[in-house]
Amino acid sequence: MNLIHIGLPKTGTTTLQNAVFPRQTRFSYIGKINNRYSPELRDLVTRISFQDSLEYDPSVVEALAERQRDHSKPSLISDEIFSVEGRADRRLVAERLHHLFAPAKVLIVLRAQPSMLQSMYLNHVRGSDERVGSFSSWLDKNYGSIRFADLYRIGLNYEPLVRTYEEVFGTDNVVVLPFELLRDPDSLFAATIADLVGMAPEDVKASLARNVDNQRMSRRHLRALYLQALLPKGTNLALAGRRLLPDPVYAGIRNFVTAGRRMQSPDLPEGWLARIAKQCAPGNAAIEARRRIPLKALGYPAELRAE
Repeated sequence: MNLIHIGLPKTGTTTLQNAVFPRQTRFSYIGKINNRYSPELRDLVTRISFQDSLEYDPSVVEALAERQRDHSKPSLISDEIFSVEGRADRRLVAERLHHLFAPAKVLIVLRAQPSMLQSMYLNHVRGSDERVGSFSSWLDKNYGSIRFADLYRIGLNYEPLVRTYEEVFGTDNVVVLPFELLRDPDSLFAATIADLVGMAPEDVKASLARNVDNQRMSRRHLRALYLQALLPKGTNLALAGRRLLPDPVYAGIRNFVTAGRRMQSPDLPEGWLARIAKQCAPGNAAIEARRRIPLKALGYPAELRAE
């Protein structure tokens, strides 16, 4: 049986892709390592997750998937883009993955919605090449209406996504874990991942503990972005430095800017906790009851709040 890891983004996906999945031997790993794909793998993921159904050719995608397989063992495919809004319809993506890789287990990692929004905003600030805007304005642009400004967004009500994969792959073949337990070596996170990929629990714990990929940006990094925002629109200091400076000099400056004390999570603007609870609490409560995961205790809104 194959294994499909669909994210969510900002739930330790880079850690799993860099520190765990390449080290296991039960599966042939089809996924990013150090945020890089082979050209054919990029084409496969793009067609599954982006392509409109009127353009999607199953025979082309089946041939791409076939060339990725190692027929001596099942496949493990991992990409967080499978779970986001703003690409192909997410049910359609689930059905495409089922057609290509079933029978398979599906791994979905969740994150408490307030923390998810904070992390997504900091990620946007770090990597969007746009002027630094406020958390409040970013929330309004991306979660204030049905339409959104970024290339994709994470659907905050996780229950429909979990239910869709249960319907498509079968309830017993869907594994749901909370990101909040990733750093707890004695939690079910490491034990469940170890069981899925056939590694010793201690090896998984060690891999998770020593991995430092995709850390929250530093305060120095944010100050550099504020400086960049004062320069002509389109200025990218990192790209300019890479082009103009010798590699050792650029690497030293980059390491200094990105090191140091990490950014604190911005506070959610007034009213947003209530809005999140209204949208997400019933779904969180349903996932908690159905999957027996203590989401409420881990900070997931599970009750409605007053405005």
